[in-house]
Amino acid sequence: MSFWLSLSAAAGLALAQEPARDWGEALRTDAAAAHSAIAGSHPGMVNPDDPDFAWINETQYALALERAEEADSFADYFYAMQHYVAAFNDGHLGYGVFGSTPDNEVKWPGFIVQDDGDRGLVVTLAEDWSGVPVGARIVACDGRDAFQVGDDRIGARFGRWELASQRAMFGPMVMLDTGDPYVRPIGRCVVETAAGSRSVELDWREGGPGFYGRYNVFPAPGRRLIVMRRLEDGTYWISLPTFNGNPESDDGQALRTVLSEIGGQADALRLAPAIVFDLRGNGGGSSAWSAEIARGLWGEGAFQRVPEPPMTVVWRASLGNLQSLRNAFRERDANGNLSIDTRAWYLRSIAGLEAAIANGDDRWVIAPSPDGGAGADGGDLSYYSPRGNVFVLTDESCMSACLDAVDLWTRLGATPVGRETGADTVYMEIRSVRMPSGLGSMSLPMKFYIGRERGHNEPVKPAHRFDGDMNNTAALEAWIRSLLD
Repeated sequence: MSFWLSLSAAAGLALAQEPARDWGEALRTDAAAAHSAIAGSHPGMVNPDDPDFAWINETQYALALERAEEADSFADYFYAMQHYVAAFNDGHLGYGVFGSTPDNEVKWPGFIVQDDGDRGLVVTLAEDWSGVPVGARIVACDGRDAFQVGDDRIGARFGRWELASQRAMFGPMVMLDTGDPYVRPIGRCVVETAAGSRSVELDWREGGPGFYGRYNVFPAPGRRLIVMRRLEDGTYWISLPTFNGNPESDDGQALRTVLSEIGGQADALRLAPAIVFDLRGNGGGSSAWSAEIARGLWGEGAFQRVPEPPMTVVWRASLGNLQSLRNAFRERDANGNLSIDTRAWYLRSIAGLEAAIANGDDRWVIAPSPDGGAGADGGDLSYYSPRGNVFVLTDESCMSACLDAVDLWTRLGATPVGRETGADTVYMEIRSVRMPSGLGSMSLPMKFYIGRERGHNEPVKPAHRFDGDMNNTAALEAWIRSLLD
C-alpha cells in the first residue's frame, strides 16, 4: 500500500475542517519547497542515466505555479502536489497530507472496475441504475482506451501506470470522481458484454457518506502473522508480511523469533519437500532481514556462491540528507540496541557525506567491493542447497526491501510464484521533507544504484501465476502442492 494514498480517509473519515486559507499561496509555497528539496538533495539530479530528471522538476514546478493562480480549495492544492511528484514515476518520491484527504467524497457512475491483468478494465460491482452489468469490459471512454483512461485519471496522480501492481492497487479508482480538478471528466464509454458492444452515457451521482467502506472498494486483507509453520505434507510455510526496520518493534521481535527458528531447524528445512516464503502484503522495511534469513537457510557461504553483481552506490551529498542521517542515527541509537553492522553503516554513511560536502562534491560515490559483494573472507563459509523446492510467494504490494529479498533468494535458487511484484526505481534510502504549510510532507530518496541487476521500475514476474484470491491461504497451500506434482 502506498503511504501517499490515505485509505483511512478513503474508508470514510470526515475531512477535518480547515480554517480559511489562501490555497494558491499554500500551493506556491509548498511547490517551491518541493522543487528546492528535489533540486538540492535528490540523487536524480546527479544521475547521468536519468537526463530528463531536472527537466521534469522544472516543468512540474512551473505547472504547479500555474495551477496556484486558480487554486481556491484543499482539493486544488492536494491534487496539484500529488501530480507534481507523480510525474517522476518513482514510488519512493511521494506526497501525502497529515490527516484526511479530499478524496473521501466521491461521485460514481454506478459501477466500479478493476484491472484485468492485461491493461484492461472489467466491471466488478454495479448498481442496476448504471446500465452496465458486472463482468462488462470497458473498451474505451471518450475516445481513449481503457489503459489511457486509467493513466490519465489515476496514473497522473500516483505514477507508473504501466506497472501491473499499480493498476491492481488503484484500478478501482479509475471510474470514480474524487474531485481531482486536473483530470478530464468521462461522459460516455463503450462497454463489451455477453450481448455485444454498446455505448453507455454515464450517470454520475454522489457516492454518499462511507462510500469506500459500503462498497468495499479496497478490501482489507486478513491480518497475517510473522510465523513459521509446518504443513501436513512437510512443507514449511514462512509468513513474512513485513520487514519492519525497527528491531524493537513487535514485528521486529517476531522476525527475530522466526530467524531463530530457521537457524534451529535448518537441517529439517533443507530436507523438506518445499519451503514457501510468503511475502504477501510485504511493502518493505530493512533488507537486513532477508540477508539473515539467507544465512540461516543456505549458510554464510551463500554470499560467496551467488554474489550480488558489482554495483556502485551514489549518495547525493547535501546538508539536508546528511542531517536526516544524523537524526535517524541519534534516534535509533538512543536505546543502545542498534546492531553492530547497522551502527557501523550509519557512522560510515555520515562520515562519507560529511567528507564529500567538505570537499564541495555533490555526490559521494561508493565503488563496488573488490570481492564483488561476496562478503568478508574467513569464518564459516559453508553452503547448503535445500533438497526441495523453495518458493517466494509475492503479490502486488511487494516493494523496496521485499524486492531485495526476492532478488537475493531467487539468485540462490528460489522460484517466484503468485503475482507480479511492484517495482522500484534505482533511487533509495528515503527521508521525509515536511512542507512549510504544515499540511503534509514529501518522501525523498537520497542515493541511487548503478549496475543493479533488476532494472529501473522493473517488477519480478512469477514463474507460476496464481489467478485465484490471494487472500485465500488454504487455496494457495493447495496450489503450491500442485506445483510439486
